Amino acid sequence: MSQVELMFQRYGPKYKWLVTLTMLLGLVALGMSITIVNVATPYIKGSLGLSDVQVQWISTGFLAATTVALLVAPWLVRAFGQRATFIGLLGAFVVASVIGGLATSMAAIVAARVVQGAMTGLIRPLALDAMFSVFPASERGMATALYGMSLGLPLTLATVIGGWLVETFTWRYVFFITPPLCLAAMAMGYLFLPGREETGRRPPFDWGGTVVLFAAIFALLAALSNGQRWGWDSFLVVALVALSIVLGAGFVCWQRCIAHPLLDLAIFRHRAFLAGCLAIFVFGGAFYAIMYLLPLFSQGILSFRPVTTGLLFLPSTLILAVLVPIVGHLSDRYPAHYITLPGLAFAIFAVYLFSRSDAYTSFFYLALALTLMSLGMASFPPPTLSRAIGSLPLSLSGYGSGVINFMLQMGGAFGTAALVLMMDRRITWHGDHISTTITPGNDIAMASAAHWQDLLAGTGVPETWQATAALQKLGATEQFWATIMAYQDGFWLVMVALTLVVIPAWLLSRWSPSPQPTSD
Repeated sequence: MSQVELMFQRYGPKYKWLVTLTMLLGLVALGMSITIVNVATPYIKGSLGLSDVQVQWISTGFLAATTVALLVAPWLVRAFGQRATFIGLLGAFVVASVIGGLATSMAAIVAARVVQGAMTGLIRPLALDAMFSVFPASERGMATALYGMSLGLPLTLATVIGGWLVETFTWRYVFFITPPLCLAAMAMGYLFLPGREETGRRPPFDWGGTVVLFAAIFALLAALSNGQRWGWDSFLVVALVALSIVLGAGFVCWQRCIAHPLLDLAIFRHRAFLAGCLAIFVFGGAFYAIMYLLPLFSQGILSFRPVTTGLLFLPSTLILAVLVPIVGHLSDRYPAHYITLPGLAFAIFAVYLFSRSDAYTSFFYLALALTLMSLGMASFPPPTLSRAIGSLPLSLSGYGSGVINFMLQMGGAFGTAALVLMMDRRITWHGDHISTTITPGNDIAMASAAHWQDLLAGTGVPETWQATAALQKLGATEQFWATIMAYQDGFWLVMVALTLVVIPAWLLSRWSPSPQPTSD
């Protein structure tokens, strides 16, 4: 009898909900760390006197550790069991949070964020695997729906709470807000999670593969994160990308040669799983791109405070909470494309609304568009994750949860980098285009320059400087609207990405076994 079956004997049918609550608490606690520190980054930079490059390493280290750890989780579960792995990673996260909150140097902050990133990466596949182990195959849509909600909810909470903490207290509190949740989750994990299933010696760990993969991911993320600053065609960026490709190829060869690989490559022989990976990769790129664009647009263009920006996400979060059980119920009973394709349609329309935003857009308009987008965000991941992982043999399902989360993370990294690159060039293009229209024959431009000159005269600026200063103000206005147009182009790019998701989403639904509709 397995450890899970013994726990069901002890707690009865409610056991699956006890495990779900345990995992959701841990996911929310660690998931908040993804964005809550981002809100505090400008304050950390000023307090510790960090440069832009040093701040970027904090983010890159976190993302690299998160991405690699997604593939390490299956080995930890086999070696130590769900209970020990869950308690151990939460304990490490608490220690890292204390170090980050007390940090007085860049090294301490980076170390804390790397450990937090690794623990955040470990808990995702662990949680999904644990929930799959207690939900029957006919209810895994509900499991993935709850799992998906636990990934989106912390982003909203972190933005609101983080903004309030840094404005009311100090940036250090963003590190201290989650440890109490972690301690509660650790207690629940001790009570409700099973021990190690396998007996005998622990399987050997693939240290070589892990180091090579971490180096490949770190090099790639460093190139993507710093490409705008260093120049996308600079030697350093090209060298990092080339190094990442070489190390990635070396990792694949290494996994094919050793007896106990970090990743069983047989997982990619299943075409339904491949379709799911591609769908979640592109969807992840679009999702993270939106999460990148909206805060920048609302604060940089509309001058919203961090707390106000966080409040934008509250209505969509409430909608998400209502829709999750409904989507989970439906995805257990109907083919995936019955749910994912209408959801994508809502998301595409919502992003179209975003693309029409400008300097006069209201809070209500953005909140409404986000609420519509939440319909797509609630409808797509649960059936996709459930069908993709469900298409694998039971022996590969642990790898599947790690790989599917890995693809989501990498999609986000590539999507954000592509967006930054495109916007950087579009700002220049729009600025040049607007500049060509500012001529003596443009009555609107000349009237605007005259208006600025009158305002400057009224503030006491000497007459000899008024014309030059008015042109400078006109140039700033030009740059402002060029930036707005670039944001609009960025939203159009996200629309294209979401449209492309339709293809792998439909293939996944066609290639994976789907439940038959039922009358209940």
